[in-house]
Amino acid sequence: MKKYAIYSFLAITTVLSVFMMAFSPNDKTSAEAANNYILVEIYEIPSYKDNGVHIHYGSKRELIPFKPFTAENHDDNGDIILNALNKLVAEGYSIESSAAGTTDAGMITKVFMRKK
Repeated sequence: MKKYAIYSFLAITTVLSVFMMAFSPNDKTSAEAANNYILVEIYEIPSYKDNGVHIHYGSKRELIPFKPFTAENHDDNGDIILNALNKLVAEGYSIESSAAGTTDAGMITKVFMRKK
């Protein structure tokens, strides 16, 4: 009976260990996955001095400024947003999620993208 209990305990421990190793995230895998994400922030706020498209790659940031917010530049500013997103898609990123909010001052949009 004692032998049966020991073998049962070892079998259960082995099965649990295998499951824990198989389903626990690897630190290297988690770090690599974190490096695959970027954040694109679109600041459509005329009074904000850095209005435009901000691309955050983690350790560096790229700013693509808007033209002044006038009726004549409305389409050009829309093209700036589309060109920035299309450039990132061409580099292998895809949109994971997005959110936007408005205030009296303007609108901020956040787009999370992941490298395929």
